[in-house]
Amino acid sequence: MTSIRNLLTTAAACVVLAVATPARAEWPERPVTLIAVAGAGGGSDYTMRLLARELEENTGQPFNVINQGQGGGVIGYTTYSTAAKDGYTLGQLSPFAQFKLLGQADFTSESFTPVAQFNADPAAVHVAANSKIKSLKDIVATLKADPSSLKISCGGTCSASWDIPFVSLMLEEGVDVAKINLIPAQGSAAGLQELVSGGIDVVLCSIPETDSLTSAGLVKTVGVLSAERLEKYPDVPTAEEETGKAVTGGTWRGIAGPAGMDPALVAQIEAAVHKAFNSERFQSGMKDRGFGAVWLGTADFTAFIKQHEDQTKRVMNALGTAEVAD
Repeated sequence: MTSIRNLLTTAAACVVLAVATPARAEWPERPVTLIAVAGAGGGSDYTMRLLARELEENTGQPFNVINQGQGGGVIGYTTYSTAAKDGYTLGQLSPFAQFKLLGQADFTSESFTPVAQFNADPAAVHVAANSKIKSLKDIVATLKADPSSLKISCGGTCSASWDIPFVSLMLEEGVDVAKINLIPAQGSAAGLQELVSGGIDVVLCSIPETDSLTSAGLVKTVGVLSAERLEKYPDVPTAEEETGKAVTGGTWRGIAGPAGMDPALVAQIEAAVHKAFNSERFQSGMKDRGFGAVWLGTADFTAFIKQHEDQTKRVMNALGTAEVAD
Protein backbone atom coordinates (compact mmCIF):
# COMPACT_ATOMS: atom_id res chain seq x y z
CA MET A 1 0.00 0.00 0.00
CA THR A 2 2.85 2.34 0.88
CA SER A 3 4.51 1.74 -2.48
CA ILE A 4 1.28 2.49 -4.35
CA ARG A 5 0.78 5.66 -2.31
CA ASN A 6 4.35 6.77 -3.10
CA LEU A 7 3.87 6.12 -6.80
CA LEU A 8 0.66 8.14 -6.84
CA THR A 9 2.35 11.00 -4.98
CA THR A 10 5.26 11.03 -7.42
CA ALA A 11 2.94 10.94 -10.43
CA ALA A 12 0.91 13.83 -9.05
CA ALA A 13 4.06 15.86 -8.46
CA CYS A 14 5.17 15.29 -12.05
CA VAL A 15 1.82 16.52 -13.34
CA VAL A 16 2.02 19.66 -11.22
CA LEU A 17 5.59 20.30 -12.40
CA ALA A 18 4.62 19.84 -16.04
CA VAL A 19 1.76 22.31 -15.67
CA ALA A 20 3.92 24.82 -13.78
CA THR A 21 6.81 24.71 -16.30
CA PRO A 22 5.41 24.25 -19.80
CA ALA A 23 7.78 23.45 -22.64
CA ARG A 24 9.10 26.45 -24.56
CA ALA A 25 7.12 27.11 -27.72
CA GLU A 26 8.96 26.90 -30.99
CA TRP A 27 10.27 30.24 -32.20
CA PRO A 28 8.91 32.13 -34.08
CA GLU A 29 5.15 31.95 -33.61
CA ARG A 30 4.53 35.43 -35.02
CA PRO A 31 6.31 38.08 -37.16
CA VAL A 32 9.82 39.13 -36.17
CA THR A 33 11.33 42.61 -36.52
CA LEU A 34 14.96 42.86 -37.61
CA ILE A 35 16.62 46.26 -37.09
CA ALA A 36 19.28 47.22 -39.65
CA VAL A 37 21.55 49.86 -38.10
CA ALA A 38 22.08 51.58 -41.46
CA GLY A 39 20.02 53.22 -44.17
CA ALA A 40 18.36 51.55 -47.11
CA GLY A 41 20.38 50.49 -50.12
CA GLY A 42 23.77 49.79 -48.52
CA GLY A 43 25.59 46.64 -47.53
CA SER A 44 23.88 46.28 -44.16
CA ASP A 45 20.45 46.66 -45.72
CA TYR A 46 21.24 44.15 -48.46
CA THR A 47 22.71 41.46 -46.20
CA MET A 48 20.00 41.77 -43.55
CA ARG A 49 17.25 41.47 -46.16
CA LEU A 50 19.03 38.52 -47.76
CA LEU A 51 19.07 36.77 -44.38
CA ALA A 52 15.47 37.76 -43.63
CA ARG A 53 14.30 36.20 -46.91
CA GLU A 54 15.75 32.84 -45.94
CA LEU A 55 14.39 33.04 -42.39
CA GLU A 56 10.91 33.71 -43.77
CA GLU A 57 11.22 30.82 -46.20
CA ASN A 58 12.32 28.41 -43.49
CA THR A 59 9.97 29.42 -40.65
CA GLY A 60 6.82 30.56 -42.48
CA GLN A 61 6.78 33.80 -40.47
CA PRO A 62 7.44 37.35 -41.75
CA PHE A 63 10.82 38.91 -40.87
CA ASN A 64 10.42 42.64 -41.30
CA VAL A 65 13.65 44.61 -41.79
CA ILE A 66 13.46 48.14 -40.39
CA ASN A 67 16.24 50.61 -41.26
CA GLN A 68 17.38 52.77 -38.35
CA GLY A 69 20.72 54.24 -39.33
CA GLN A 70 20.26 57.59 -37.61
CA GLY A 71 23.18 58.69 -35.47
CA GLY A 72 25.48 56.23 -37.19
CA GLY A 73 23.22 53.40 -36.06
CA VAL A 74 22.85 54.49 -32.43
CA ILE A 75 19.07 54.73 -32.83
CA GLY A 76 18.87 51.18 -34.17
CA TYR A 77 21.09 49.71 -31.47
CA THR A 78 19.05 51.48 -28.82
CA THR A 79 15.77 50.23 -30.26
CA TYR A 80 16.53 46.53 -30.10
CA SER A 81 18.82 46.52 -27.05
CA THR A 82 15.93 47.94 -25.00
CA ALA A 83 13.23 45.74 -26.55
CA ALA A 84 11.44 42.80 -24.89
CA LYS A 85 13.64 39.72 -24.45
CA ASP A 86 11.20 37.46 -26.30
CA GLY A 87 13.12 37.16 -29.58
CA TYR A 88 10.64 39.16 -31.66
CA THR A 89 12.78 42.29 -31.95
CA LEU A 90 16.34 41.50 -32.98
CA GLY A 91 18.93 43.57 -34.77
CA GLN A 92 22.18 43.88 -36.62
CA LEU A 93 25.32 43.91 -34.47
CA SER A 94 28.31 45.54 -36.16
CA PRO A 95 31.29 47.57 -34.86
CA PHE A 96 29.82 49.52 -31.93
CA ALA A 97 32.53 50.08 -29.30
CA GLN A 98 33.46 53.52 -30.62
CA PHE A 99 30.08 55.03 -29.65
CA LYS A 100 30.67 54.86 -25.90
CA LEU A 101 34.27 56.04 -26.20
CA LEU A 102 33.07 59.04 -28.23
CA GLY A 103 30.36 59.84 -25.69
CA GLN A 104 27.60 59.12 -28.20
CA ALA A 105 25.93 56.19 -26.42
CA ASP A 106 26.19 54.07 -23.27
CA PHE A 107 25.92 50.55 -24.65
CA THR A 108 28.69 47.98 -24.37
CA SER A 109 28.98 44.27 -25.17
CA GLU A 110 26.97 43.65 -22.00
CA SER A 111 24.01 45.51 -23.55
CA PHE A 112 23.39 42.76 -26.10
CA THR A 113 22.77 39.03 -26.37
CA PRO A 114 24.89 37.97 -29.36
CA VAL A 115 23.23 35.26 -31.46
CA ALA A 116 25.51 34.73 -34.46
CA GLN A 117 27.80 36.48 -36.92
CA PHE A 118 27.03 35.93 -40.60
CA ASN A 119 29.36 38.35 -42.42
CA ALA A 120 32.88 39.76 -42.27
CA ASP A 121 34.66 41.97 -44.78
CA PRO A 122 38.28 42.77 -44.02
CA ALA A 123 39.75 46.25 -44.19
CA ALA A 124 42.25 46.88 -46.96
CA VAL A 125 44.82 49.53 -47.80
CA HIS A 126 44.72 51.28 -51.17
CA VAL A 127 46.99 53.72 -53.02
CA ALA A 128 46.86 55.40 -56.41
CA ALA A 129 48.24 53.21 -59.17
CA ASN A 130 50.87 55.85 -60.00
CA SER A 131 51.89 56.37 -56.36
CA LYS A 132 55.50 56.08 -55.24
CA ILE A 133 54.10 53.76 -52.54
CA LYS A 134 54.22 50.26 -53.96
CA SER A 135 53.50 48.09 -50.92
CA LEU A 136 52.23 47.99 -47.36
CA LYS A 137 55.90 47.74 -46.32
CA ASP A 138 56.47 51.12 -47.95
CA ILE A 139 53.65 52.64 -45.90
CA VAL A 140 55.05 51.25 -42.66
CA ALA A 141 58.55 52.54 -43.46
CA THR A 142 57.22 55.98 -44.41
CA LEU A 143 55.14 56.34 -41.26
CA LYS A 144 57.98 55.15 -39.04
CA ALA A 145 60.20 57.87 -40.50
CA ASP A 146 57.51 60.57 -40.33
CA PRO A 147 54.08 59.57 -38.94
CA SER A 148 52.32 62.65 -40.37
CA SER A 149 53.79 62.45 -43.86
CA LEU A 150 50.89 60.58 -45.50
CA LYS A 151 47.32 61.79 -45.92
CA ILE A 152 45.18 58.78 -45.00
CA SER A 153 41.46 58.79 -45.77
CA CYS A 154 39.10 56.98 -43.39
CA GLY A 155 35.36 56.95 -42.84
CA GLY A 156 33.28 59.09 -40.48
CA THR A 157 35.06 59.73 -37.18
CA CYS A 158 38.12 57.65 -38.18
CA SER A 159 37.34 55.33 -35.27
CA ALA A 160 35.51 52.44 -36.88
CA SER A 161 35.67 49.47 -39.24
CA TRP A 162 38.43 50.32 -41.68
CA ASP A 163 40.84 52.44 -39.67
CA ILE A 164 40.90 50.62 -36.30
CA PRO A 165 42.70 47.53 -37.69
CA PHE A 166 45.10 49.69 -39.74
CA VAL A 167 46.07 51.75 -36.71
CA SER A 168 46.40 48.51 -34.70
CA LEU A 169 48.94 47.33 -37.27
CA MET A 170 50.84 50.61 -37.03
CA LEU A 171 50.90 50.29 -33.24
CA GLU A 172 52.41 46.82 -33.62
CA GLU A 173 55.04 48.34 -35.92
CA GLY A 174 55.98 50.98 -33.36
CA VAL A 175 54.58 53.96 -35.27
CA ASP A 176 53.61 57.02 -33.20
CA VAL A 177 49.95 56.75 -34.19
CA ALA A 178 48.93 59.93 -32.36
CA LYS A 179 50.72 61.81 -35.17
CA ILE A 180 49.16 59.90 -38.08
CA ASN A 181 47.30 62.18 -40.46
CA LEU A 182 43.85 60.55 -40.59
CA ILE A 183 41.36 62.52 -42.68
CA PRO A 184 37.60 61.78 -42.38
CA ALA A 185 35.72 61.32 -45.65
CA GLN A 186 32.03 61.19 -46.49
CA GLY A 187 32.24 57.53 -47.38
CA SER A 188 34.76 55.42 -49.23
CA ALA A 189 33.70 56.64 -52.66
CA ALA A 190 34.61 60.22 -51.76
CA GLY A 191 37.96 59.14 -50.36
CA LEU A 192 38.79 57.12 -53.46
CA GLN A 193 38.03 60.06 -55.73
CA GLU A 194 40.43 62.15 -53.66
CA LEU A 195 42.99 59.39 -54.00
CA VAL A 196 42.72 59.34 -57.78
CA SER A 197 42.92 63.13 -58.00
CA GLY A 198 46.06 63.22 -55.85
CA GLY A 199 44.61 64.85 -52.75
CA ILE A 200 45.02 61.72 -50.61
CA ASP A 201 47.89 59.23 -50.34
CA VAL A 202 46.12 56.22 -48.80
CA VAL A 203 42.50 55.10 -48.50
CA LEU A 204 41.25 52.57 -45.96
CA CYS A 205 38.15 50.62 -47.05
CA SER A 206 37.09 47.21 -48.35
CA ILE A 207 38.43 45.81 -51.62
CA PRO A 208 35.09 45.45 -53.49
CA GLU A 209 34.55 49.22 -53.18
CA THR A 210 37.62 49.78 -55.36
CA ASP A 211 36.76 47.30 -58.12
CA SER A 212 35.83 49.80 -60.84
CA LEU A 213 38.82 52.08 -60.18
CA THR A 214 41.20 49.13 -60.00
CA SER A 215 39.85 47.80 -63.31
CA ALA A 216 40.41 51.24 -64.81
CA GLY A 217 44.06 51.14 -63.73
CA LEU A 218 43.70 53.99 -61.25
CA VAL A 219 43.92 52.27 -57.83
CA LYS A 220 46.11 49.54 -56.39
CA THR A 221 45.37 47.54 -53.23
CA VAL A 222 48.62 46.92 -51.32
CA GLY A 223 47.31 44.82 -48.44
CA VAL A 224 44.29 43.26 -46.80
CA LEU A 225 43.83 42.81 -43.05
CA SER A 226 42.58 39.24 -43.14
CA ALA A 227 44.02 35.95 -41.96
CA GLU A 228 44.26 34.63 -45.52
CA ARG A 229 44.20 36.03 -49.04
CA LEU A 230 40.68 36.52 -50.32
CA GLU A 231 39.41 34.07 -52.91
CA LYS A 232 38.16 36.85 -55.17
CA TYR A 233 41.42 38.84 -54.85
CA PRO A 234 44.22 36.25 -54.79
CA ASP A 235 46.92 38.75 -55.80
CA VAL A 236 46.43 40.99 -52.77
CA PRO A 237 48.81 40.03 -49.92
CA THR A 238 47.73 39.94 -46.30
CA ALA A 239 49.14 42.33 -43.72
CA GLU A 240 50.93 39.41 -42.07
CA GLU A 241 52.62 38.46 -45.34
CA GLU A 242 53.84 42.02 -45.77
CA THR A 243 54.82 42.87 -42.20
CA GLY A 244 54.95 39.67 -40.18
CA LYS A 245 52.24 41.07 -37.87
CA ALA A 246 49.03 38.98 -37.71
CA VAL A 247 46.65 41.93 -37.39
CA THR A 248 43.18 41.48 -38.86
CA GLY A 249 39.95 43.42 -38.82
CA GLY A 250 37.30 45.22 -40.79
CA THR A 251 33.57 45.41 -40.75
CA TRP A 252 31.29 42.58 -39.69
CA ARG A 253 27.60 41.91 -39.23
CA GLY A 254 25.70 39.62 -36.92
CA ILE A 255 22.35 39.14 -35.24
CA ALA A 256 21.77 40.05 -31.60
CA GLY A 257 19.00 40.81 -29.14
CA PRO A 258 18.72 42.67 -25.84
CA ALA A 259 20.83 41.52 -22.91
CA GLY A 260 19.51 38.73 -20.70
CA MET A 261 17.68 36.57 -23.23
CA ASP A 262 16.89 32.97 -22.26
CA PRO A 263 19.74 30.74 -23.50
CA ALA A 264 17.21 28.15 -24.75
CA LEU A 265 15.54 30.81 -26.91
CA VAL A 266 18.92 32.04 -28.15
CA ALA A 267 19.79 28.48 -29.18
CA GLN A 268 16.56 28.26 -31.23
CA ILE A 269 17.30 31.57 -32.97
CA GLU A 270 20.91 30.60 -33.59
CA ALA A 271 19.79 27.35 -35.25
CA ALA A 272 17.34 29.22 -37.49
CA VAL A 273 19.95 31.79 -38.51
CA HIS A 274 22.50 29.05 -39.18
CA LYS A 275 20.06 27.24 -41.48
CA ALA A 276 19.42 30.49 -43.35
CA PHE A 277 23.15 31.16 -43.58
CA ASN A 278 23.83 27.72 -45.07
CA SER A 279 21.17 28.04 -47.77
CA GLU A 280 22.37 28.13 -51.37
CA ARG A 281 20.46 31.35 -52.08
CA PHE A 282 22.06 33.18 -49.17
CA GLN A 283 25.56 32.00 -50.02
CA SER A 284 25.23 32.90 -53.70
CA GLY A 285 23.63 36.24 -52.85
CA MET A 286 26.58 37.14 -50.63
CA LYS A 287 29.15 35.96 -53.17
CA ASP A 288 27.51 37.75 -56.08
CA ARG A 289 27.80 41.09 -54.30
CA GLY A 290 31.28 40.46 -52.90
CA PHE A 291 30.26 40.11 -49.24
CA GLY A 292 32.14 37.65 -47.07
CA ALA A 293 29.92 34.89 -45.65
CA VAL A 294 31.57 34.14 -42.30
CA TRP A 295 29.89 32.19 -39.51
CA LEU A 296 30.42 32.48 -35.76
CA GLY A 297 27.97 30.81 -33.39
CA THR A 298 26.77 32.34 -30.15
CA ALA A 299 29.76 31.46 -27.96
CA ASP A 300 32.39 32.49 -30.50
CA PHE A 301 30.52 35.66 -31.46
CA THR A 302 30.27 36.65 -27.80
CA ALA A 303 34.02 36.28 -27.39
CA PHE A 304 34.66 38.13 -30.65
CA ILE A 305 32.74 41.27 -29.70
CA LYS A 306 34.68 41.53 -26.44
CA GLN A 307 37.88 41.43 -28.51
CA HIS A 308 36.38 44.16 -30.69
CA GLU A 309 35.85 46.33 -27.62
CA ASP A 310 39.41 45.79 -26.41
CA GLN A 311 40.94 46.59 -29.80
CA THR A 312 38.83 49.71 -30.24
CA LYS A 313 39.74 51.04 -26.77
CA ARG A 314 43.43 50.43 -27.39
CA VAL A 315 43.44 52.23 -30.73
CA MET A 316 41.27 55.18 -29.74
CA ASN A 317 43.28 55.77 -26.58
CA ALA A 318 46.48 55.67 -28.61
CA LEU A 319 45.03 58.10 -31.15
CA GLY A 320 43.75 60.39 -28.40
CA THR A 321 40.23 60.32 -29.86
CA ALA A 322 38.49 58.65 -26.92
CA GLU A 323 36.45 61.32 -25.15
CA VAL A 324 35.13 59.06 -22.39
CA ALA A 325 37.46 57.24 -20.02
CA ASP A 326 36.72 53.54 -19.70
